[in-house]
Amino acid sequence: MKRDFTRYIITLIIAFFVVVTPLLTEASRPILIEGAMECETDVLIEKLQNPQEQRIGGWRFISGDYEGIPLVVSVTSVGMTNAAAATVLGIETYHPLAVINQGTAGGHDPALHRFDIVLGAETIDLSAWVSKIESSGADGRHIELRNTYYYDNGTEKQVIELKADSELLKAAVEEGRNYQAGKVVIGKISSSNNWNRQIDMIRFYNEKYGSSCEEMEAHAAAHICKNYKVPFLGIRIISNTEVHNEDFDPATGTACQQYVLEVVKSYAKCKEIRTNA
Repeated sequence: MKRDFTRYIITLIIAFFVVVTPLLTEASRPILIEGAMECETDVLIEKLQNPQEQRIGGWRFISGDYEGIPLVVSVTSVGMTNAAAATVLGIETYHPLAVINQGTAGGHDPALHRFDIVLGAETIDLSAWVSKIESSGADGRHIELRNTYYYDNGTEKQVIELKADSELLKAAVEEGRNYQAGKVVIGKISSSNNWNRQIDMIRFYNEKYGSSCEEMEAHAAAHICKNYKVPFLGIRIISNTEVHNEDFDPATGTACQQYVLEVVKSYAKCKEIRTNA
């Protein structure tokens, strides 16, 4: 009888650790927040408690806590290659619970102005396209976007649009109701290493592909997260728009970071990440 009771207690203890240990591990994993430039990361770094900086290759990572939430801020530098490399290094080094790639962008949607925020329900790669055959009079609008390739359990998949994580997107939408500097919309973020200032091309990308804005990192980071199966969301604030002749304003980067920190708190609450609140 005593032996059976002891065996029962041991079974309960093992079951407890099997169920609880993954939850504790998840609760201690950081959220990785990426930004390319100083004006897109300075507030995030300043808000970290007990910050510790690490450089891996040419990329900078600062880990710490924000209101009890473990965070890593990745300063990726500008461009698709930098974003992809920094995301790989961030995932392999810090094993994040989720990745948020955020920062500034140029507007494509005529309904958007400076300080409006786009939540990237999808991202697309505007540098991946095939043109029509034209021997003369080439028109940059005569293109079709090509697929992004990724692997799912060893099987190659192809898609044009990469989808955001639904829980991250939900948290961002909820916090959008409290954002005061502009409006927050669900949209499509376009990435490439180009800076397009041609109104006809901007209109073409918006009307044909539904592009809300353009920048240089989000789709590359989303692509890496897709392969690693890490939840991802791109968040972009309109810093400039040729559609309305509004020039770049670095203060938008500050507004975006402040909003992202509120999204982080909402997501952390949803995922039951330990906080001091």
